[in-house]
Order: sequence, then C-alpha cells, then structure tokens
Amino acid sequence: MSFWVDIVVATPAHSAIAGPLTYQSESPLTPGQLVRVPLGRREVLGVVWAMRQDSGELDASQGKPVAGLLEGVPPLTGTWRQLVAFTAGYYQRSLGEVALAALPPQLRELDAVQLGRRLKRVRPVGEGGARVELPELSLAQREALAAWAADSRPALLFGVTGSGKTEVYLRAAAEVLEADPQAQVLVMVPEINLTPQLQSRFEARFSHLGAGQVVALHSGLTPAQRLKSWLAAHTGQARLVLGPRMAVLASLPSLRLIVVDEEHDPSYKQQ
Repeated sequence: MSFWVDIVVATPAHSAIAGPLTYQSESPLTPGQLVRVPLGRREVLGVVWAMRQDSGELDASQGKPVAGLLEGVPPLTGTWRQLVAFTAGYYQRSLGEVALAALPPQLRELDAVQLGRRLKRVRPVGEGGARVELPELSLAQREALAAWAADSRPALLFGVTGSGKTEVYLRAAAEVLEADPQAQVLVMVPEINLTPQLQSRFEARFSHLGAGQVVALHSGLTPAQRLKSWLAAHTGQARLVLGPRMAVLASLPSLRLIVVDEEHDPSYKQQ
C-alpha cells in the first residue's frame, strides 16, 4: 500500500513548482519529518508538510517515491511550520524556500551515518557546577520582574545603558527554566558581534545546568557549528539559544520565553 504525502523543497518563489510536491511513501509519515526526495536529476532535502487524505485523483504510476528519512531527527513542530507559512506569505516566497533556508545547510549533505555521529555530539556531557551567586536587585529591577511575572502579554523593558536590563532578562530566563525542566528560552540580539559577550554571561549564569545548555545561532558559525547548535536546540538539549534575527526561525520545540535585546535597533529589520 502506498501513501501520498505533500513535501516542500527549496524551489524559487515564482517557479512553476513553488508549492508542496506530492510523493509516494511506503508508510505514513509525520508532518514535519525531514526526508530526502528526488527532484529532477537530484536528490534533495524536504520537509513533510501534510499527508494526503484523498488520493483518488492521483496516478500511482506518476508519483515519485520518497528516497529516505533523516533518522534520529525529531519532526519539526506544527508551530514552526505555522511560522514558516506566515513568513513565506508575508515576504511572498515559496514555503520550501523559507523552510529549507531556515535549516542548517549541512543537513542536505550528510548521510545517515554522518548524521548519527552529529546527533551524538549534541548530548550533554558532565554535570553542572555550583550555582552562581546572584547580585542583589534594585527596586526598579524587582518591580520589572514582578510586572513581567504577573502578565503573560509581551512586555517592554525600558532603561538606559547600564541600568541593569540584562540582569532582568537573566532572572526571567532562570524562572522559566526552573519552572519547567523542558523549557527553552530564545534571546535575540541585533548584531552578531554582541552574541559572544552575551553568550559568555549566560553560560556563566546557567553553568549549573551543565555543558551545552547555552548555544548560539548566527551566520558567523562554521557549517558544522551551525548544525551542532541547531540540533541541540531542535532536540531540546539546549535550553537557551542566542542569536540575531536569523535565530527567530530556529526550531525550539519547548519555547517558553523570547527576549529581544535592544528591540528598537534597526538591525532587526532589512531595508
């Protein structure tokens, strides 16, 4: 028995194949699974978008089969796919163009054995250290945290440079991570060059969680580093992810808090 499945691949927005393509599979697939499929003379990476419920009008002799699955990589969540669909519609691009651009390029190149090795490298190594002694908060910082905790809506934290905003972010992230052992936090910065210093500060504060719990995602990483950070975030091994605007399309299945540092900065927007 064959199953029909819609899969998005990297195609230009204005080509004749801008939408999902339909393939055959020997078994049912889960939306969000990463697969390899034939496209012309090539074999490319694709994302399962939906299973076809009614395939009566499809000709079985015309459908190409799915070439294989990326074993060990959990499916991308429905929330992630909704974000990709929104982004594609907003910027008038194809689903596959946005979805595949958001994934690490090395996912397109690795075979099953190589990918298995990469997955082993993202597992936490060693136990966490002692908790860092926390600085005493000012009245304004305590009030900001209390206001944030009391209201689930987006909150704007305003303060001049050096007023202690980062400490408020750190405390808010700590509360979220401690309340839920699976929770993840995304911290966005306007420029890549701000990431290392902020990463060092977050790594020091959350060292008690263990190695590999804080990762960065940005274009300055090597392909191998980007894949490792992405897999750590996608599998839930990384609890806290930092990066510039490209990090907004990271896969964080247990995302509970987003911090946008210096949200007024024009670097968050292009043109």
